[in-house]
Order: sequence, then structure tokens, then C-alpha cells
Amino acid sequence: MILGARLSLARAATAARVRPPLASRRASRTPRGPAGRSASVPTTTAMEASTYGEHSVHSASGGQTDADAAVAAAVARAGVPVVLGSKSFTRKAILGEMGLPYRVVVADIDERAIRMDTPEALVSALANAKADAIVARIRDGTVSVSVDGGGDATDRRVDDGSSNDSLSKCLLITCDQVVVYDGAIREKPFDACEAKRFITSYGEKPVSTVGAVAVTDLVTGERFGPLVDRSTVRFDPIPQDVVDFLIDEGTCLHCAGGLMVEHPKMVALAAETQGSADALMGLSKATVGALLLEALEKRSL
Repeated sequence: MILGARLSLARAATAARVRPPLASRRASRTPRGPAGRSASVPTTTAMEASTYGEHSVHSASGGQTDADAAVAAAVARAGVPVVLGSKSFTRKAILGEMGLPYRVVVADIDERAIRMDTPEALVSALANAKADAIVARIRDGTVSVSVDGGGDATDRRVDDGSSNDSLSKCLLITCDQVVVYDGAIREKPFDACEAKRFITSYGEKPVSTVGAVAVTDLVTGERFGPLVDRSTVRFDPIPQDVVDFLIDEGTCLHCAGGLMVEHPKMVALAAETQGSADALMGLSKATVGALLLEALEKRSL
């Protein structure tokens, strides 16, 4: 398949579309795990009673698809290491679900120092800034990295030549996401009070996420993207006990807008979504897959 067709298919997959509520979609199919194996899906009641975790992400996104498996196979055949420039638990879970081994390198930039007029421009600028910072650190050898596929791996210092050499040949994925509510951009909450206000408001009006993904080839220096997607979700009114539970749990404080569409407490309240669940969660699998395939094809020329 030619590159143009690949990108057209990927963009079609991420185009905005009205979909059933997350809970209904989850109940209607059995997702596959990261290796393509069938995975059991907990009932809504069981998941609501459980602690938020990787199972929440996989249930919301539907597991590994044929397209995900094809991307993972292409990366494996090429023998190209993949680095994820994010410490986001959700993004690590999504990338692992695709079947992609990866390492994690964090940019450590001041995101609030970068301001743009539109959410699309902001997330694109941040994805590029993260890539620039990580590329510089990889090239000068001052980088900490987690082990391959290490969603929960402990970061370790890379100070041997072979490891740095491997990173210098990688495809680097960087991304960013903001929440847009009632026309205003929302980033990570400053504190629990702001998070509580954010979460409560999502039961009043639809909320959108705007995300950008870029892939940088460390061998050629070429950057693919950023590509930007927008997805929207409408929630039923959110009970106060759900808001309090999310605040007490604390994970929402590290998410753009405090929004966690994949959390079992929120899945049951999602009335309608427009776009893909993985894009809502912070990393569009169709977008990152298309960019990785484009980078692999360009490197092989």
C-alpha cells in the first residue's frame, strides 16, 4: 500500500464521528491484549468497584486492532527502537496495547512557558518542543530512560555507549493534549479545587480534547507531523461522590483538564462520544501508527 493511502486511511479512522457511549461499546466486543490475545472485559459494576489501572484504558479503547498489529509488525521487521517522550500512564498503556516495545524519555520542559492562540497551535508547539528537548538530550548523552515496554518500569540512567547508540537510531514519539471546555483551554489542574471544578462542569456541557502527535527520526532528523485530532464526549450529570472519589484517588490531577474518560467511574456516565476513545485519552493509535509507517517508509528509501 502506498504511503498516501496509509495516511488517508489513518485520517479517516480519526475523523470525527458520533459513536455509542463508551460503556455500550465496551460491552459489545471482546478486545485483544497487547499480543493480540483475547482479554476478558470486567462488567461495568466490577470495574466501577475496581481501582483505576491499565485494564481501564484497554477496556475503553477496545484492545489491539488489526491495524495496531500491522504497525507493530512493521516496526519489528525494521528493527527500529521506539521511544515514547511521555511519562503519561495512559499513553504508555495505549502504546503497549498496540504491541509496540518502547522506551520512555521525558522532556522535562516548562509547558506553561509555551503559549499559543489556539488549542491546535498549542499542542503542536508543545509536541515539537518536547521532541527538540529529547533529541538534544539523546545526542549529548544526558538522558534517563526506562526499559523497553516499561509502562511501570523504573527509570534508569543510560551511560553506556551501546544504549546511547541505540537511542540515536530510534523513532521518537512526542505528543500533547489539552481539554477545551466552553471555548476555553484547560491544561493539568493547579490543585484539587480546580480539578473538582473541572470535573463537575463536564456533566453540564460537552467537553473536547485536542491532541497532537509527532514522530521524529533520530537517524535522518526528519519530523513527521505533528498531526492534530479533536474528539468530544458528552457526560450525564456527574454525582458529587464520583467527583470526590476521583479527587481522592489523585490521578486526575495529572491529566489535561482533570479529564479521565477511561476511568470506570466516568465510563458509566459517558452518554455520547465523537471521535476515538484513544484520542480522547491522549494518544490516537491511528495517528501514531500512520506517522510511524511514514517514518519507516522514508527511512527505507
